[in-house]
Parts: sequence; structure tokens; C-alpha cells
Amino acid sequence: MSAETIDIICAARDAAPFVDEAIASVVQQSHAAWRLWLRDDGSADDTAARLAAWAARDPRIHLLHRGAPALGAAQAFGWLLARLDSPTDTPSPASWIACLDADDRWHPDRLAVTLAAGRAAGDETTPTLVHSDCRLIDTSGATLHPSYWAAAGLRPDPTDVRRLAIQNVATGSTLLLNRALVRAIGTVPPEAMHQDWWFALVAAVTGRVVALHRPLVDYRQHGSNSVGATAGALRDATDLWHRARAAGGRTARLRSDLDRSGRQAAALALRYAPYLSPDQRTALTALAALPTLPLMPRKLALLRHRLLPEHGLLRNLGVLLRG
Repeated sequence: MSAETIDIICAARDAAPFVDEAIASVVQQSHAAWRLWLRDDGSADDTAARLAAWAARDPRIHLLHRGAPALGAAQAFGWLLARLDSPTDTPSPASWIACLDADDRWHPDRLAVTLAAGRAAGDETTPTLVHSDCRLIDTSGATLHPSYWAAAGLRPDPTDVRRLAIQNVATGSTLLLNRALVRAIGTVPPEAMHQDWWFALVAAVTGRVVALHRPLVDYRQHGSNSVGATAGALRDATDLWHRARAAGGRTARLRSDLDRSGRQAAALALRYAPYLSPDQRTALTALAALPTLPLMPRKLALLRHRLLPEHGLLRNLGVLLRG
């Protein structure tokens, strides 16, 4: 019996220092039945040439786009997901789709382990997302921390919609989605802050999220990360509570992120209204309303809806003071 083929999507922009190592880690997977679909998202360096070279040497690797326009990560990954349903670009679409960030590095069993977990989760007609912990590495590949979740103070379980709408727990390069989830996602809306966060939210609303408590990916930390964690100091745009503990000069950025998360929550509530429980709808509506509230009502809303024991008193007070 032949192994099940997994489609892998990777949108890369200015990733020349790391993309060869990222793709090499795919080629070295113990699960060898895969197809890698690449998009160069308007790189100014030689990322596109490197992607083209890989596509020329391995028939499993396909470069679908190079150059402008630069869509940004969330929309670029959404563009690739949409192409997986195009018979011209991807004949015989796979039942499972993995995500690769062009600056990260997979462990050799990354695909095999997440696929086994996805199959074990149950009925594949239920939208399912599998994700795992990561090991943090620096630009040279040296280990900064053996666990991203531990370094960032993240608890991946439970993946309640209310909780996940406030703080993402799923990291891009660890994701595995089934075909049912791809259909549930459809197009990625412009309000989505990050593709991994949006994919996890849709999975939590329409199906299930499976967290694997072991690192299967090396999550590289460098100055160009849009999100990430450096050793001991989180700088993740999706972790608003760590932001709140930073210097007062970041207040404007925190408020901007609160506003963006509010718009994301509004888009989620609108598109997936039939799937939401009354409690979930209330939480998303409260989060979505934050950008429209004056200062004091916003602080009261933060106190009412965000001061949760799991985040710790100091973190939540920071958000309350600066939000």
C-alpha cells in the first residue's frame, strides 16, 4: 500500500538565507509522499531563484508564482490554499495539507507524526487542524530553547474559541489541515492577522484542534520575523499580554493589535455565525466592539472579558492600563 500524499504550502518573501535549509528539511522527511507548492511573495533578494532551482531538481516541488504582487503572509498562504482546489495547478488534491514557513526547519518525522495524529483524531469529514510545539533556534540553527510553548508561557489546551480569539497557540510551520478544514476556510479574509491564527480559529469553530506536546519544528528567531519569540522575551504580535508588559512606548502598538484582533473576531463571527454557541458569540462580539469604544468603556470591557486567571494578574493589569 502506497503512502498517502500530503500537499505542503509555503509562501516565501526575502527568505534567501534560510529557504534552502527549510526545503531540504522537507526533502529529508521520513514520510516521502508529498508535493510542495511554493509562492514567492515579491522577494527583493534571490528567494525566487532559489525556489525555482528546487522546483527544477525535484518533480515533487512546484513554484506557482514569483514576484509581485506581495500579498503578505496571511493572504499568500490563502492564495496557495485556493490553488490546491484548482485541477490545473494541483491534480488529485491531497486529503491533508501542511504549512511550511520558509525560515524554519522541520524535524525528519514532522509529517509522519502529525499525519498519524490527524488520522487518529477521528472522522476526516470533521474540519481538523493538528499542530505541535517547536524548538527555538537562532539564525545559525543553534538551540535557544527546547520548547516554544514553555518559553512563551503558552498553554495549547484547551482550544476554546473565546480563548483562541484572544491568543493564538498554533505556529505556522507545525500545521496540518485536513481537506474538510480547507473547505471550511475558503478564502482568507483581509481581517485575518496571521494565517496560522485564522486557520486555528476556523478549526476551533467548525471542528477540532489537536495539539501535540512535542517539538516537531525548529522555529527560527531573527530580526525579520513578523512573529516569534527570542530567548526569554516574547515578541509575538499574537500575544497581546506579553506586549502589555513591555515599555510604555509600545502602548500604541498594543492598542493597534487589540483593534486588529477585534476586526478579526468580527470577521469570524460574521462568517461562521451558524457554528457559534451563544457564549462564543458574546465573547467575539465583545472583542469585536473594542475598536469602537471610548477609552474608559474599552478598559471596562478589557476588565470584564480579558482578566482571566490563565493569563495571570500582572499581564492582564498591563493590558488594562495600556489598552
